[in-house]
Amino acid sequence: MKRFVLPIVLASFVLGSALDAQAGKKRKKRAPEPAPPTTAEILMAAGHVPVDGPAEVVDSTDLGVKTPILDPAGAALKHFHDSLRATARGEDKTRIAVFGASHMAGDMFTRVLRHRLQERFGDAGPGFLVPAWPWRDYNHRDVNISYNKKRWDSYWVSRTRSRVDDDLYGLAGITFESADKRAQVEISTARRSEFGRSAKTIEVFYWKQPRGGDFYITLDGKRKRVKTRAKEAGPAYATFVLEDAAHTIKIRPRGNGKVTLFGVALDRDVKGVVMDSMGINGARASAQLEWNPRLFADHISRRDPDLVVLAYGTNAIGDMDDPIEAYEKRFDLVVNRVKSLLPESSCVVIGPSDRPVKVKPPEGDKKTPMRFIKRPRQAQVIEVQKRISARYGCGFWDMAAASGGDLSMLTWVSSEPRLAARDYVHFTRRGYERMADLFWDELMGPFQMESVGESAQSGAP
Repeated sequence: MKRFVLPIVLASFVLGSALDAQAGKKRKKRAPEPAPPTTAEILMAAGHVPVDGPAEVVDSTDLGVKTPILDPAGAALKHFHDSLRATARGEDKTRIAVFGASHMAGDMFTRVLRHRLQERFGDAGPGFLVPAWPWRDYNHRDVNISYNKKRWDSYWVSRTRSRVDDDLYGLAGITFESADKRAQVEISTARRSEFGRSAKTIEVFYWKQPRGGDFYITLDGKRKRVKTRAKEAGPAYATFVLEDAAHTIKIRPRGNGKVTLFGVALDRDVKGVVMDSMGINGARASAQLEWNPRLFADHISRRDPDLVVLAYGTNAIGDMDDPIEAYEKRFDLVVNRVKSLLPESSCVVIGPSDRPVKVKPPEGDKKTPMRFIKRPRQAQVIEVQKRISARYGCGFWDMAAASGGDLSMLTWVSSEPRLAARDYVHFTRRGYERMADLFWDELMGPFQMESVGESAQSGAP
């Protein structure tokens, strides 16, 4: 019987092919599905009229609007300012934690604030950072970072880089791991910047686990081994106290198991300010709800910030299919979590930047200029953030208002020198510096006025 198997199979294949061919003659070709309408098309269908961009170049020195930090209870910054006073007396450090999206991830806005605070109150170190770049433009501008990207797996809450099997995201919402002994990260204190030139305490945040591997940490050429294997999984820390000086730190897996790392903190044992800047490109505030709550609580309590800044919303104002009521519930949970873990700390929410909808000309039309529509959801998100901030005693700073309100981004892009990028979402270096100037005046305004008053009373010039 076996000798008839092949002929039967071939006959079945030929018969099936003939039937498929016959059916194919009768089957009509499906028309391609139409592309879903763009945001601009949806808004225009709803009656929103596009506007032209500025016809002339604007002098950038005139841009920016004084915008106070809203604080109905009048106490949102009290703990932070009290901590700065203690730091000024040489009694304690002031710690700041900044969470946000791409406006914070490039460390241009935060760098201005960090440098000004450290110049006035003392440089207490670069703070917490992620040594394996999760994306190309991640930056900490007071620390030099290098690593071999292909040897590490990096994760953060996103469409393509989220963890599949667990929710292990560290303090910055980022995890990187490897079992490859050829993987390496290198961190060195600043060589050019006036700030971040030294550190005394080096602390590696990692995950201990039953099958964890070892990693080597080399401190200025001296190598030490850290074991991550443990009976129970959980957050762990490897702390090294060195001379308060410039340092180079290298970390690489031993190759005997997976090593899961969250970041490295560089601190000094001096009175001053240390800022942990933790932005994620494309992030929404709700990403924090997907971070392991136990791990986040352990990490944030270890850093123990006196001020927490939450800078989200620019991405959320583009989520037209997300009901604003659902957004409010999630944002409430995010702020509630932070305030529950740090009830005494000051809190400031920075709202979204202005983000107009671009109405592009038809493909191939090079004569018609791009036009723009303001986003209705922008005002909705801002109102939600104002309401939630007041509910939990946080200050609220309206970044969109600080740039001039709806469609102000058009002017910032057309300014000279240019203050915003041509994607009409992000700012240029000068733009972030201008925004930081505006925020600084409000963050430090009451404190500075008080300091001026004290100086006048004491007869100081």
